[in-house]
Amino acid sequence: MDKYEKIARVYPCIAGSIIPIILSGIFIFRFFPSGWNIWETFIAKISVFVPITVFYGALGFWCRTIIANTSKLIFQFPLFKQDETMMPTTQLISWKSTKRKSEQDIKNIAKKVKTDFGIKLFSEKEEETNPDEAKRTIVDAVGKIREVTRGNENLQQYNRLYGFFRNYLGACVYAIAFIVLALIINYICLLEYGIILWSGLVFQLILGLISFLILKLIGFEYARALFNAYITDASYTYKTEQ
Repeated sequence: MDKYEKIARVYPCIAGSIIPIILSGIFIFRFFPSGWNIWETFIAKISVFVPITVFYGALGFWCRTIIANTSKLIFQFPLFKQDETMMPTTQLISWKSTKRKSEQDIKNIAKKVKTDFGIKLFSEKEEETNPDEAKRTIVDAVGKIREVTRGNENLQQYNRLYGFFRNYLGACVYAIAFIVLALIINYICLLEYGIILWSGLVFQLILGLISFLILKLIGFEYARALFNAYITDASYTYKTEQ
């Protein structure tokens, strides 16, 4: 398992299962005898938490691809579009974007892209005439830029962070679904865990919102680092003759 797989796919599954693990443990403790002494209770709680943690960890590990795809479908594609035409890497060098780089930076990137890959990015006037095709051309160029900068560890750190928060959002979806189901069961069976479950749900929603905001921030930080690395390091040149 490589570093990206571990940080961007496995860790989000584990992090997303923390609240369900705690809530499951609290529910199971309800059936423990109340007369046990402190040491026996401690051992018993550990013996409960460990299997629950292993179960959710194994479930998350097994479902990590499903969670990653859920994150893309629910969060990444609506936010940045499935064809990547609204990704930060596209917006930063799109003339009509409100978050674009400077005019000189865009020209420098366009010149290097033309030299390295033979891809001609649209001028400002051309983009105004055909904005959709201009964005698709940028997406093609960005794919090439990613390939030649793949060995940059700084960029890979951003990439792993982006993957972690994106996939954690997918894990949040299933964690929230679990808590909602637990709430329904709680009220149907007239149990006494309403406050705990509602607290867990609110906390999970807050974590999801924070992760969503961080996802956008990391996306733009990665995009800036990608273009800066590509334009400033002369070694990032596509070898067309090899």
